[in-house]
Amino acid sequence: MNRRVYQDPRVVALIAAMGLGAVMFDNTAVTTAIPSIQADFNAETSALQWILSALSITTGTILPFAGAFGDKWGALKAFRIGMIIFGTGALLASFATSFPMLLACRIFQGFGLAFMLPNGAAILNANVDPNSRNKAVGLWISFSSIGLLLGPLFGGFLTQAYGWHALFYCQPVISLIGLSLTFLLHESETHKNINPIDVLGILTISAATLFFSAGVIDLGRAVPHPVLDTVLISLGTFLYWAFCRIERRVAHPLIDPAWFKSRRVRGVLIACFIYNATIPAATLLVALFSQKTLEFSPRMGGLVILLMCVFMPLGSTILGKVKSSNELRKVMLLASFLLGVDYIVIALFAQSPMAVFLFTLIFSGFFAGILFAGDTVAIMESLEPAKAASGMAALSMVRQISAVIGIAMIGTISEIIGNMADNAVTGRLWGIAICGIITFSAWLMLKDGLRKDQLA
Repeated sequence: MNRRVYQDPRVVALIAAMGLGAVMFDNTAVTTAIPSIQADFNAETSALQWILSALSITTGTILPFAGAFGDKWGALKAFRIGMIIFGTGALLASFATSFPMLLACRIFQGFGLAFMLPNGAAILNANVDPNSRNKAVGLWISFSSIGLLLGPLFGGFLTQAYGWHALFYCQPVISLIGLSLTFLLHESETHKNINPIDVLGILTISAATLFFSAGVIDLGRAVPHPVLDTVLISLGTFLYWAFCRIERRVAHPLIDPAWFKSRRVRGVLIACFIYNATIPAATLLVALFSQKTLEFSPRMGGLVILLMCVFMPLGSTILGKVKSSNELRKVMLLASFLLGVDYIVIALFAQSPMAVFLFTLIFSGFFAGILFAGDTVAIMESLEPAKAASGMAALSMVRQISAVIGIAMIGTISEIIGNMADNAVTGRLWGIAICGIITFSAWLMLKDGLRKDQLA
């Protein structure tokens, strides 16, 4: 029997947030612990990006399959699978005794994350009345942001008191709680996709993401392999092109080419790519600056990252109160512009006065919260329910790939500038400023993609 049950958006948002919240906790907590991990394994700075990027590469590679799995067999089932895998990977990471072992655990966690991200959003789409969608998405991001708030606090405290291994003790507990709560919801049979899975499309885009991301990350290393990296990036680019050709020819494409005929979808996805490249890169540079330059302890470094996250729930909540497409456009345009300004101000006042530096960190999270919720709402409104998981997988894949590219490229540029100036501090501050300059281009894409005639 088909079931289509609209449930309390607060309950649904809380359950869906257990997945995204666990990820946000992981990202901020691990970022805080990066200097300690570096010291423990004696790893070069450029190699540290693999701690963050290994998760993102795996997630981006598996996302197409995970989204299609959710559309075919149920988003709730896929979400549960993701929670189990992610929590198990974290538990294994807590016992890591070498850099390669830790990377392997992060890769395993990436499989779980790939199942959680798109299907968590699809759960919202299936269980919440369309009239309450904006509110539910805002609550989803707000609840998830609790992970952002707890990550720096627990990350700094646990790292300083017990070592970085302790960070991974919390994640299996979060996953177990989230898994238990999912049984309060019903799987929506009505919104399942009865069409066959686009296997060739999944294999092609997954391979493209793997090759392209691996090449970009290696370019960011202190000692890259230019020939190999060129081959990987070129092969990845070719496979992306091949994927587009495949999707135009198959009867039931993984990602409907018609989506990209919409200026709105193109504009939002490109803007999403831009600011999701700068946000993790800026966060990593701020973490390194606070602990390496300002000589903050891991606990104090965690508090610095906390300032970047503390107002994100408020930003998401404000987005949830948006009632019209025109309001959505205005709010997202303002947030994208001010986020770029904020990064530049952080770079200018990172060393003095300290109050300005800390104050601007607060607003970066506020604007990021608006953008994270806004692009989700904009894409959701463009999707049919049976393709919700695949559509959100496309959005999540953009986020993951852009995070990989942002950390690799901006991190590399900051190191190059630091080496040229013979001052690592200069390189990090210039890296943060570059994040601001790049973010301005997201404003341009949103201005074009979210025009009134596109939202009607």
